[in-house]
Amino acid sequence: MDKQKKETRKLRLDKPLMKIGGSLVVTLPNEVIQEWNLGKGDEVTLEVLDGSVRIEPKQAVRMATISQASLEEYSKVMKGIQAKITMDPEAAALRIELLGEDRKSVNTVLSNLWRNLPFLLNMLGMGSVEAPQPRARRGKGGKHARADANKMD
Repeated sequence: MDKQKKETRKLRLDKPLMKIGGSLVVTLPNEVIQEWNLGKGDEVTLEVLDGSVRIEPKQAVRMATISQASLEEYSKVMKGIQAKITMDPEAAALRIELLGEDRKSVNTVLSNLWRNLPFLLNMLGMGSVEAPQPRARRGKGGKHARADANKMD
């Protein structure tokens, strides 16, 4: 998706003006509509400055409808997780420690944070974000597979 974003940001097209009612309009390319998750009726900000026109989405991501029961369950799980955040200014580093009795939920929150952190930093306007590489999955034998295979020799 990052590659698509970079290509969309560099997109430059000559588009004809169309007349709808008393206004002239320009349509957005599908790549931009998909990247910004736009739909009919969504609002964008239009800025005109020194002969240039800039269009930005007002709301970057449209929220899906979530049931009340799901929200309550999510809230219950999240309340059981505590986050301890420390900062080391000299190393320009943050440390986030998640604590909770339900290890599966803690690990799920940690995984979601890990996956989404590059996106969140990009949204804040970071010039460059090095995304984490997915870990290689181990085979069916797990961490002991090599030792077991060596015993067979």
